Amino acid sequence: MITKQQVQFFDDNGYLPYGKVIEPEDIKELRAGLDRMIELELKGGDNSQPEFKYGHRRELKEETRAITQFVNMFKREPAYERLLHNPEICNSAAALLHAPSVRLWHDQIISKPPEDNGHFRFHQDFFFWPLAEPRIVSCWLALDDATVENGCMHVVPGSHRDPHFSPETRAAESKRKADASEASKEFETYWEKMAKEPASVGKPVELKAGECMFHHCLNFHATPQNTTNHQRRAHVMILMAEGMRVRLAQSPGHILVPNFEVEDGEPLVGKGHPACDPGKWTGSVLEPVVS
Repeated sequence: MITKQQVQFFDDNGYLPYGKVIEPEDIKELRAGLDRMIELELKGGDNSQPEFKYGHRRELKEETRAITQFVNMFKREPAYERLLHNPEICNSAAALLHAPSVRLWHDQIISKPPEDNGHFRFHQDFFFWPLAEPRIVSCWLALDDATVENGCMHVVPGSHRDPHFSPETRAAESKRKADASEASKEFETYWEKMAKEPASVGKPVELKAGECMFHHCLNFHATPQNTTNHQRRAHVMILMAEGMRVRLAQSPGHILVPNFEVEDGEPLVGKGHPACDPGKWTGSVLEPVVS
């Protein structure tokens, strides 16, 4: 389980290479679940939920490129739902957020196929989400070995604590940009400058399949191009401190907003955002969830 030293490292740096959290047979089942979703996409896909339409390339008819992102795999594949209750992931996320418990914001498959998936620029996740506080952590779980060559995560240590990149500074920067635009002048924000930086500015976090890392929602991160001939698949669970409230003004057009069961300003709960419960963990993604 997570140690005080690991929590301190995360507090200081905004990320944590954690290590192994699942077994080889679990990885095989998670990959098989993704393959089933790819097969479904190649046959036309599933539009039963708004988020299921996002991040796909149905027209290509190529397995390696059919899905670059799939949001909320836990709704489609039981193995991914079981993974939400992995005690090392649940308890570690809660400890890193200094919260008694955590709840899912959403999960997603991120597939970086060979050749055509370029540099994903430096960004902070928090500002893409209609959530009130930056008390959110992502668990990035490697389904393939993640290396510099195939586009592993690159992080900027300590950027989550840098006042240049705080929510307050972002609001001020956005106002300055709007004022400049109104005056027909140019103004480049800190975030726009960071987006131009190469991934090599950050620190690479290489992982073996079955290992995970955590990163804070205000940590700047990027991934370079996959220069190999193989896929680089990962599953990301974005976990928020229990009691997180909705703030629609930050990202009113987010793909999950139509599914919200609560109003603006209320704690985000509901079937789309289950609580992570280590008591449901069976020790494997292959076994049924304990009711």
